[in-house]
Amino acid sequence: MTISDPHNPLYGNGANDVDRIMEIAIVNTDPDETLHAVADHADAIFTWDYDKGSRPKLDRLYEKAKTSQWNASTDLDWSTEVDPYEAVAILAETPQDGYFEQPASPIRNWDDATWKEFSFQSIAWRMSQFMHGEQGALVCTAKIVETVPWIDAKYYAATQVVDEARHVEVFARYLDEKIGTHYPINPHLRMLLDDIINDSRWDM
Repeated sequence: MTISDPHNPLYGNGANDVDRIMEIAIVNTDPDETLHAVADHADAIFTWDYDKGSRPKLDRLYEKAKTSQWNASTDLDWSTEVDPYEAVAILAETPQDGYFEQPASPIRNWDDATWKEFSFQSIAWRMSQFMHGEQGALVCTAKIVETVPWIDAKYYAATQVVDEARHVEVFARYLDEKIGTHYPINPHLRMLLDDIINDSRWDM
């Protein structure tokens, strides 16, 4: 169900109502889900006008993209040893004094080891959401190729599809091989991506 679905409690102005969003408290009911289908209401647009260069800025970007590709498998040194806890230490969560002042706080008695583990899992979760978001960008750029009406735009968008594929590949491999764990997509992020794909406008 997307936000644009009239049956969704967040339909209309509800999408901007933070209190309503929190009240619904959407959860991931199937964390083991591997496939997620979204209705794509956009028309696939063919163009028989193949005059390349009618949009010079797009043409320059396309030409640059063709010569500036990188390979995630060979251009990154995946043999580098990574201590996952040290890797995320720079972004580690820091204890908030206010929480310790509350007797009922669940983190009142956390020791350094617990904070370290929390920081690690927190960063792994955030990196996982970046990975899922990159797949959203991958699908969106593929949709632009399908729906945009100009050949120059289709050419350049196709290079963006390849670029987003690399982003997904790197995040997935880093999480699996170096961090050692990853999390399913956040339900609210999934709703946002669903709405973008569900929209019929190519420029959405």
